[in-house]
Amino acid sequence: MPEQPSRAVVAAGVLAMFMFSANFAATGHALAEGLSVPDLVFLRYGTAGPLFLLLLLRVGLGGLAWWRAVVLAALAGAPYFLLTAMALRFAPAVHASILNPGGTMVFAPLLAWWLLRMPPEIGVRVGLPVIALGLLLIGGAGLGEGVGRVWIGDLMVLASGFNWALYGVLMRRWEVSGLRAAAIIGAVSLAWVPVHLAVFGIEGIAAHPAEALWQAGYQGLIAGGLAIVFYSRAVVAMGPARAALLPPLVPALGVLWAWLLLGEHVTPMQVAGMATVIAGMLCGALWRRR
Repeated sequence: MPEQPSRAVVAAGVLAMFMFSANFAATGHALAEGLSVPDLVFLRYGTAGPLFLLLLLRVGLGGLAWWRAVVLAALAGAPYFLLTAMALRFAPAVHASILNPGGTMVFAPLLAWWLLRMPPEIGVRVGLPVIALGLLLIGGAGLGEGVGRVWIGDLMVLASGFNWALYGVLMRRWEVSGLRAAAIIGAVSLAWVPVHLAVFGIEGIAAHPAEALWQAGYQGLIAGGLAIVFYSRAVVAMGPARAALLPPLVPALGVLWAWLLLGEHVTPMQVAGMATVIAGMLCGALWRRR
C-alpha cells in the first residue's frame, strides 16, 4: 500500500491539474484560429521534446526495456494528445473536460486493482461518488446536448481517459520514477517532428505565427512539460488509485479559466460542482483507514 502522501506531493499534483486545466480551451482556441491538430502536436513536442531528450540522456532508462518506454509514450505522449485534440473536432470542449478526467477517475482504481492488486482504499471509495456528483453538477446539462457525430468525440475522449489511467498504473507496475517517465514521454514523442515535417509541413504554423508561439509556450513548456513531471511524480508517490482523483480538478478549474479569461458565464450549480469535486479529491487523496 502506498504511504500517506505528503502535502508537497499533493500540492504538486494539484499544480499539475491547474496547468492541465486550460488544455481543452487552449486547443479549441487554436483550432478556431486556423491551426490544425497535427500542428498542435508538432508545437507541443517540438518544444518540449528536445528538453526531455536531454533529460533522458542524463537520467537514462533505469533498466526499463525500450518497448515499455514506447508503451508509456504512446499512452501519455503524442498519440494521446493527438487523440484528445482530434476528439474536439467532433465534441465540444465541455464534453472533453468532463469525460477525459472522468474516464481516468473510473478506470485507474479498477486497473490498479487488477494489475497491481491494490484494492481502492476507504478514502478513494468515498471520494469517487463525491467527485462524480461534482462532475454532474459542472457539466451534466452540457453532456446531454449534442447531435450528429458528437458521440464519436465522446468515445475518443473516454478512450484518452483510459490511456491516461493505464499510463499511471504501468508507471507504478514497472517502477518508473516520475521524472524518468516524463523524460521518456517527451523524448519518444519527438519522433512526431520529422513525420509532421514530411507529411504536413509548416505552412499552417507559418500562417498563424502569434497563435503558434502562444501554443508552443503553453502546450510545450507548461502542459506538455512541467505538468507531466508534476503529475508523474504524484502518481508514483500517491499510487494510481488516489492520484486518479486529481484529474477531476480539470473541469472544475476549466470552468474557472473560462470565467476569468473568456468571460463565460458561470452558474451557481457549476460553482457548487467545483467545490464538490475539490472536496471529493481531498477526501480520496488524504483519507485512509488507520
